[in-house]
Amino acid sequence: MKKVTQMMQKIITPKTTAIFLTVVFIGSLIPLFIIAQYNYPSADDYGIGSTCRQAWVSSNSLFQTIWQAVVMAWNDYFNWMGYFTSIFLMAVHPGVFGEQFYALTTWIMIGMISLSTMYLLHTIFVKGFKANKYVSHCISMLMLFISIQCMVGRVEAFYWYCGAVNYMFLHSMSLFFFGALISAVYDKGKKRKWDLIIASVLGFFTGGGNQMTALNVAIVLLTAAGIMIYKKKWKMNKALWIPMGLFFLGFLLNIAAPGNWVRAEDATGMNPIKAVFVSFYYCLDYAMSEWTGWPVLVLVIILIPLFWHMSKETEFQFPYPIIVLLFGFCLVSAMITPPLFALGNIGAGRLQALMFLMYMLILTLSVGYLTGWARKRIEKQKNAIEVDIVVNSEKEGEPFSANMVWCIVGCFLFFILAAVITVIPEPHYFTFTSAITDLTNGSAKAYGETMKERSEIFNSPEKNVEVPPLTEQPTLLYFDDITEDAQDWKNRGAARYYGKESVIVKKKAE
Repeated sequence: MKKVTQMMQKIITPKTTAIFLTVVFIGSLIPLFIIAQYNYPSADDYGIGSTCRQAWVSSNSLFQTIWQAVVMAWNDYFNWMGYFTSIFLMAVHPGVFGEQFYALTTWIMIGMISLSTMYLLHTIFVKGFKANKYVSHCISMLMLFISIQCMVGRVEAFYWYCGAVNYMFLHSMSLFFFGALISAVYDKGKKRKWDLIIASVLGFFTGGGNQMTALNVAIVLLTAAGIMIYKKKWKMNKALWIPMGLFFLGFLLNIAAPGNWVRAEDATGMNPIKAVFVSFYYCLDYAMSEWTGWPVLVLVIILIPLFWHMSKETEFQFPYPIIVLLFGFCLVSAMITPPLFALGNIGAGRLQALMFLMYMLILTLSVGYLTGWARKRIEKQKNAIEVDIVVNSEKEGEPFSANMVWCIVGCFLFFILAAVITVIPEPHYFTFTSAITDLTNGSAKAYGETMKERSEIFNSPEKNVEVPPLTEQPTLLYFDDITEDAQDWKNRGAARYYGKESVIVKKKAE
């Protein structure tokens, strides 16, 4: 048994584990990208994208198309809603340039979520805590795998552009913004200047995005500013006030938009005090039921030894863990407050997806903080030799300890077994198994063929068109559809998008 353990320690190192997890993560995304070829615009993609679509069709000018998105963001700022960044991005979706490009939606959203998460965690762990870069990458891959494969509201998170770009894309921008701010603290010279420039641009446009993300960023920045002032370190990092100030400029422009008052006339939301208290309830309820399934629990179990290993490399003592955990809970709760205030509910899939992503990020960081606190507390009670005997912490590239190796292997084997048991009765449990199911049963292809037939009719010279009804509604692709009523808002949006007088779906044969 000892020889087997030693052999496994030589094979399972931080570097090889990081490579293995990267391969697994990328492999799990392949079905998601394959099924994206059958994805087509729907609902708000038509109405919001109609101006840019017509600009592209009439001029084939990228400048004219983008300019129309700017004009739309300007008009909506005064007449509908204040998040100008989101409106601009929603107006110029990939399908504007041709239906075949709409498949890029999935690549854009997953790419942004993945890259921003890896960048932020690398910045926190490697630059901030001087941790092993391979262990940091392992944590990123594990968190991303669970976040994407167990995503709540995955259709609106990855396949419906207008919903995804407003929430997933802007959330990712906020992570890049935080990463650039943190990098500016540790980088020097020209690299620090670029960090500040990037953070300034990202900060302003993040402030002009959806108000769930913007509110969260505002809370984090105000807390960070308070800590810097309290510890009298604000002069040392005075350059950070520029990107932080630009964020608040964008945020204030967002919430002060005249269009917000126009939209609020039809809103049926909660009063702000009630919304705050209800958001705490929803956060606790969802965290204990909807969000924390067995894959998330396995993630927590495997993160603990990885963070234990990582925390040896830092001198940070992880003070006030209870306060930090409560702050994380409040941060996730705060993300729930804006839709409760504006709409009175959080039922939309895109809202659920954003809240789940934020929960996964806060959960991961909270596990890391609590593990680091526990290790530093133990190190105060035991001498360094005893601690090394217990955990056998290693330098970069050296093998994990025997206990860590068996913990990693045990978690992987359990996850595989549990996943097989789960997907047999619930084939749509994971995002990649949902994609495989829709591909193998033919529903994705049938959906794509019908939508392709529709696009050919839409692009014909006729002004009043009827399109065939959908024969399939694949779980991972279908969000919404036009109807038999030409006056339905979705039909009118599609008519404007394609330059038609009317658009309807043919009645199904009984």
